[in-house]
This record gives sequence, structure tokens and C-alpha cells, in this order.
Amino acid sequence: MESKPAYPIDKTYGAFLHRELSVSWLLLATLLGGRHRIDPGLANTGFSYLEFGCGHGLNLLFNAAAHPQTHFYGLDLNPTHIAGANAKAEALGLGNVQFALADLTSFAEGLPSTGPCRGWPEAYDVVVAHGMASWVAPEVRQALIAAAGCLLRPGGIFYCSYNTYPGWLARSTLQMLSQEEALRTGGSTSPAGIRKAAETLSRCTGTEDNAWPLGKELPGLRALVERLQLSPEPYLMGEYHSAHQPLYVGPMHRLCAAHGLTHIGSASLPEMFPEMLDPERRTLVMEAADAPMREVLLDLAINQTFRRDLFARGACPPSAPWRRQNLADLRLHSCAGAEDDRCEFDTALGRLGVDPSFVRSLKSTLADQSQSLGWLMEQASLDLGDALMRLSVLIGAGVVGVSFSSGAGAEASGDSISSFNQQCLDQITAGEEIGALLSPVLLQPVAITLLEAFFLQAANADLSSEDVVQLVWMGITMAGGSVKDPEGRPIEEPEQALGQLQEFWETFSRERLPVLRRLGIASATAA
Repeated sequence: MESKPAYPIDKTYGAFLHRELSVSWLLLATLLGGRHRIDPGLANTGFSYLEFGCGHGLNLLFNAAAHPQTHFYGLDLNPTHIAGANAKAEALGLGNVQFALADLTSFAEGLPSTGPCRGWPEAYDVVVAHGMASWVAPEVRQALIAAAGCLLRPGGIFYCSYNTYPGWLARSTLQMLSQEEALRTGGSTSPAGIRKAAETLSRCTGTEDNAWPLGKELPGLRALVERLQLSPEPYLMGEYHSAHQPLYVGPMHRLCAAHGLTHIGSASLPEMFPEMLDPERRTLVMEAADAPMREVLLDLAINQTFRRDLFARGACPPSAPWRRQNLADLRLHSCAGAEDDRCEFDTALGRLGVDPSFVRSLKSTLADQSQSLGWLMEQASLDLGDALMRLSVLIGAGVVGVSFSSGAGAEASGDSISSFNQQCLDQITAGEEIGALLSPVLLQPVAITLLEAFFLQAANADLSSEDVVQLVWMGITMAGGSVKDPEGRPIEEPEQALGQLQEFWETFSRERLPVLRRLGIASATAA
């Protein structure tokens, strides 16, 4: 009898990039949290980074391009994922990343002496697992945490993200009904089955005028289901399959503690500052008896659905002078277009506002040049706590980006990252699932749409506006694609398609292109 895989491999999942897995983001989050000291220049030492459940490997590929002197390792149990990751690494010319088809349960007691990972480092500075903890059976989850605790060097950090209750309580109704649809048809969970389950679940809530018992008990369920039906199919398949088991934070943190892992914060930056909650919820959370209970109460207060926890193997709190100096040295960069006038932002803590005059002044200043956090605090007369709370919201919303004065390690050369980005553009416009380019300033991926990729290729050719549009039109046509109207419908008439492209280019060159230039992605000569 064949043994059952440690986790589901009957489907491939979408290729996704997560900025929170970037080395620079993890270092920033650890510094902002202030509960563990890790040198921002860690990457200068040639550190090692391991990802469990690396999927298609995009996060490792971008990290490898950003830190060519560092070695990155990823394992997954799906052969399609690993084959694709190896092919992309070769196509992108990255020699400092390795992928292996391996079962993470074999790592629970350290690096296996046999198998495809023999010869890999026996200890790592960073271990990450995105979404896996709630995607696998309990015994595999135990092995995952045991492996992280065993393979981390003392002082190393572990990133572990997972779907969580109580926010998933309502969503679990959709998961259950999707599984029933799959069992009824004799197959596994499918996008069609999930969407049918969503339609049925919406009916089960009744109507706005006549709510049924389920709709009365879960008044937000109908709107939630309607939003979920707009989600990409790869996301739905990853979230609502049968093995998926959301977790409460308390048991998860106790499991990590049992393997020597101490909670030190979150890669979702605003969540490290519950002081930003409204007074009633803030009082509830901040009056918790200890830090573990504070996390439990925070999740209940915000109806948490997804956690991005950071742990350390041997937490070592930094001294106040060391932390203050390293925070003051951070460089701030504008990531927002000139027409982005937001001053309220959706976060897990709720919709948070930042003083509009502060946001406008900061954006105006950073549009001309980057500035240090120390300079900002002095100019705006902010204390450190106030500055960090404001920045956590602005960074999380993508309005401001942060880099380390040390470059969070020795950066790849500008030519090296430029070459990497050009290869990514070529692959994106050829239909590959990448969806981002690498900022040599932030050392993080920056999302790029397919149409933006076509225009970036043309913009780098230093052509007139009319020629840029014509070149993009030719590229889209040769790739077998089509131009779509604002409602997403293909445009058949060439003149109308060219007009739509011209409108897009005017907006892109005015709003988006200056941001990409500031982040080092687009050439300053592009016009």
C-alpha cells in the first residue's frame, strides 16, 4: 500500500510573490518590533535562507537576485513546482539558489544525511514557511515547527504565516460546503465546485429583507462570499481544499515555544502596534496579563484571519541606543504616485488614518529624494513611537518604502539587477507567471501588471509616445493577447485598442513610471 503524501500534491498552485518573505522586509519587521536584535548587515556575512513549501520558487528567486553573495534553499513535495522553479532559476541565470523535491517531515530532527538535500547547510539564519502551517495535517505541522527549531542557528528568525480563527469561522462554512460538493461529484475540490458552493451559501443566508438563521448569526457572510467569488482561482484552490485547517494563535505559539522558538513580532507591520486601535479595543488588548494573552485578545478584537508571525531561536532584545540608531539610519522612499491622495488605509487593525498634512508633506519631500527616519523625526518633531506607528501604516499600504543604509547587506550591482529585471520582463510578456520586478533600492519585488511590462519594455527604447504605443500594440498582438476595455472585454477594433493603449500610457507615464524610477526599476531616460 502506498504511503499518503505528507501534504496535498494532487494540484499545482499559483505562483505568488510575497514582499514579507524578502530578506530586507524581515530585517525591517524585526527592527521595528524591537524584541530581538539582528544586525541589518546580516546579508553581508553570506547568510543562509531556507523555505519550506517553496512552491514555484518565485520568492527565493527574487531574494537570490537581490543578494547574490547569499545562498537560498527551497523544498517542496510537488514535482511540478520544483521542475518549474529549477527552470526559472536557470533561465534567470541564478546560481545561488537550490531547489529540492523533498518531504519536510524528514527535517524534523535536522538535515537528512541522505536524499536530495544532502550537502545543504546544517543550520540557517532564516527559515520561512508561508501558509503551510494551516495547509497541512497536524502531524506535519508538528514536524514543520520541529524542523524550524532544529535547523535555525541561535539568534536566527523563523517566519510562519497561517490562516487563523476567529476570522476564519465564517469562511469555514464555504470550505465545508466546497468539500461536500467535491465528495458529491466523486472528485477533489475544484474552482467550479467552490463557486457553486459560494452561490449556495449566499442563498442560505436569505435576503436583506428576510435573513435566514445563518444570515442572522453571520450577518457579514453574504458580502464575504460575494467578495470571495471575485478571487483568482489559484487562491481559492489553495484556501478551500480539504486539508486546510486554520489555527488559533494560542496553541500555535505554544507549539513553537515547545521547540525553542520565541515570538518576536509580525511581518504585518501595523499589528505590532495595538496602540493604534480605538480606545475600547486598545484598553482590552493592552490590559492583557502577558504577551501571549495580548496576541490572543488582539486576534479576537480585530477578528484576525491571517497571521505573519516572526519567531527567534533565542530572542535577544536590543539595547535602546542600538535600536534607536539603526532606526534613525533607515532610508525612506516614496512609492506612491503624485495623484495618490490617500490618508486612510485598510489594515488588519481596521481602517486607520494618518494625518493628511503629514502624508502630503512626506510624499512631497520623498518625491525629490530619499530621507532618513532620523531626519524625519527631527523635522516633524516626532518621537520614535509615534513615527514608527505612522510608518507601519504607510509602509504596509505601499505609500512609503524603506531601505537600510547598509543596503540590508551587500547589494547586487545595478547592472546585475537590471539584467535580472530585463529577463523577467521578457518572461512576463511571454506569458510566464512572475508579476513583479526587483527594486535595487528596496531589495524587494514590486508588482507589475502584464500591460505595464509591455510598456516598460517599450519605454526603455527611448521612443516617442506614439511609437511607444505602436510598439506595445505590436508586442501584444504578436504574443497572441488583446487589449481590454475598462470592463475587461477584449477590444476588436484596432483604432479603439490604440486609443485605449494611449490613455493607459499617459496615465502610466505620469503616475507609475516616476515611482518605478525612484525605486530603480525604470530608466530615468524613459519618457
